[in-house]
Amino acid sequence: MVRPSLTLLAVAVLLALGLAWITLTWGGSGAPLTAAPNQNAELMELTGTTARLSGQTHLRTAVAYAQAVYAANQDPDRPGAVLLVRDDDPAAAIAATRLQQVPVNAPMLFVTDGGTRVPDATMDELLRLNPKGVMVDNNVQVYLAGKIPESVQQQVEKAGFRVRRLFAENAVALAEELDEFLAVLKSNHSEEILIAAPQAIDYAFAGATWNAHHGSALAFVTPDGVPPETRRMLRRRAPSRAYLYLFAPPNVVSASVAAELSRYGHIQRIPGTTPQEMAVRWAAYRDEGRRLGWWFGERARRIGWGITEPGHNAILANPADWREVVPTSVLSHLGKHAFLLLTNPDGTLPASVRAYLQLLKPARTHPSQQIFNFGWIAGQGVPAATARQFSDLLRVAEPSAPAP
Repeated sequence: MVRPSLTLLAVAVLLALGLAWITLTWGGSGAPLTAAPNQNAELMELTGTTARLSGQTHLRTAVAYAQAVYAANQDPDRPGAVLLVRDDDPAAAIAATRLQQVPVNAPMLFVTDGGTRVPDATMDELLRLNPKGVMVDNNVQVYLAGKIPESVQQQVEKAGFRVRRLFAENAVALAEELDEFLAVLKSNHSEEILIAAPQAIDYAFAGATWNAHHGSALAFVTPDGVPPETRRMLRRRAPSRAYLYLFAPPNVVSASVAAELSRYGHIQRIPGTTPQEMAVRWAAYRDEGRRLGWWFGERARRIGWGITEPGHNAILANPADWREVVPTSVLSHLGKHAFLLLTNPDGTLPASVRAYLQLLKPARTHPSQQIFNFGWIAGQGVPAATARQFSDLLRVAEPSAPAP
């Protein structure tokens, strides 16, 4: 017969062992946050429905985005890797947003001086994040994407990080390089491909944030047609036919180029005559259809945010400076999984954005059932008046006064 005292002792020993295991395996604390939102209080506006993430430079602003998602105080809060791109090549940065999705899981930071230098702001954030490493890629901690010289790789490796350099002379070639690299990591080529035009890259801003969220492929076309790199990407999907989503109006990518693309798959042009309108249309867009993959691993095709009701999160950015827009993709990848909306270049709110936000405005209901919206205001390009208007449009609608 087991004595009660021995049973209690055994339970106590097991509890002690369990607590000891938790203590030993719990991630160590990281360095304290130094993000611009905390350091520069004058650049942080917080309302009940919005928060501005900004720094005094585009480098610090990218750091602010990263710190909003990755506290890096415990292992679960650290990214798998960090993605470094040039701050003078927007098309390459947009192509690289594919790397932010799993299995890599990375915020985007910048290198400067034509891609030859890691600035202090970026290096400090690298050290704070201390990425865990991508297990399926030999624990790589930092990815260099684009025309970045080997000297930058040496700078980062000297700081103690394991680095992979994905080099390409231009964004079109980088898109192909990334497509092959991620096909190896994921054991498959994505059959959903976003198509952008480097000469009008601001139309693809909304697609870039989706890519960080969903991990679709991305390729480029030029005014001359479909470049060889893109052709090779599309042919690799054979015998399947890819689903192509074109982020450019007809005056940017002609109907003849779209027809050329249709030889490789089913193509849909995202509606919109301006980058602002196209971002709104993409936020509400959803394409669902046939199942993708083989019978033992097939999944439904479901692409686009498809948001037409309240209870969601948005990013508002000014397209005048792409360096404040493209890194917001990390806010679509994790955290609140926000979609992107754009102001006019002068910082005002377009009519299309106002109308869309009116559609998403929550109605007042019982507190236990109330639905809310939230918005990130990206960088310094959105004026305070526009930010307040954005906040008002996201806020729960107040009940109208009864008629006298």
